[in-house]
Amino acid sequence: METLTSQFLALSRAPDGIVDLNCDPCQVCASAAKQVTGVASEYLRTVPRIEISFHGNERARTLPLIPQYLLYIVAELLKNSLRAVGEQFEASPNGRSEPEPVQIRVASDESQVALLVTDRGGGIPFQRQPHVWSYMYSTARGNQVCEATGRVLQEGSAPTSFSGYGVGLPLSRLYAEYLGGSLHLMSMPNFGTHAYVFLQQSSDRAEALPTYVNWLRKRRLREDILKYESQEKLAAAARDYAEALRCKSLASEAMIELSTLEG
Repeated sequence: METLTSQFLALSRAPDGIVDLNCDPCQVCASAAKQVTGVASEYLRTVPRIEISFHGNERARTLPLIPQYLLYIVAELLKNSLRAVGEQFEASPNGRSEPEPVQIRVASDESQVALLVTDRGGGIPFQRQPHVWSYMYSTARGNQVCEATGRVLQEGSAPTSFSGYGVGLPLSRLYAEYLGGSLHLMSMPNFGTHAYVFLQQSSDRAEALPTYVNWLRKRRLREDILKYESQEKLAAAARDYAEALRCKSLASEAMIELSTLEG
C-alpha cells in the first residue's frame, strides 16, 4: 500500500518545468565538463584537465535560466578546446608531462553573468575564423590520427561525436541570443582561443528570437494583412453589388407605379 501511495504521489506531482530560477552556472559548467571529458577519453590519448573558477559577488552567482541550453553551449565550447589542446599536445608535447588545462572562469555582478572558456590549443588560423559561425563547418584539424584509438580525425571523413557536424558553434550562439545574451569568439593563431558567453541577470527579459524567426513572423503577419484586405475588398464588392440590386429593385418598383398612374 505504501508503494502504491508513493507511486501515485510521484505521478500526480506537477512537473517543475525547464526554467531554473536559481541556476548556478558553475554547476552547469561542472556538469558539462564531466560530460565532455567522458567523451574525450574515447578519442584522445591524454585528456586535458578542466579548471572552473568563480569571480564576483556570490549573491549574484545564480540567475533565472534554462540550464539545458547553457549546458549545450558550454559543452560545445569545451569539446573544441579539449580537442585542440589534446591534438596539439599529442603532436608536440614540448617536454610537458600533460597538456595545458582548459580554464572556465565565471564572473558576475547584479546585471550580468559572464563565462570565459579559454585554452592554449594553438588557436584558429585567421583565414578560417570567418567560417566558424557557418553551419556544417568544422574546426577539426585534417589528417590527424589519434594514437590511443587509431581513429582518423580528418576533414571529409564521417563526423564523430567529438568532432561534431559543424553546427555546434552556430547553434550555441543562437541559444545564447535566445537566452538574452551573446557568444563571442577571440582566437590567436599558434596560441589559443577565448570564448565569452554573456547572460543577463534580469528575470523579466523577453526571449530573443533569431532573425529568421522574426522575419518569418513578419511574413506571416504580412500574409494575414493581405488576406484580411482581400476579404475586406470582397466584402465591399458584395455590399456594392447588394446596393446596386436594391437600387435596381427600387427603380423597377418605381417604374411599375409610374406606369400604373399613367394608365
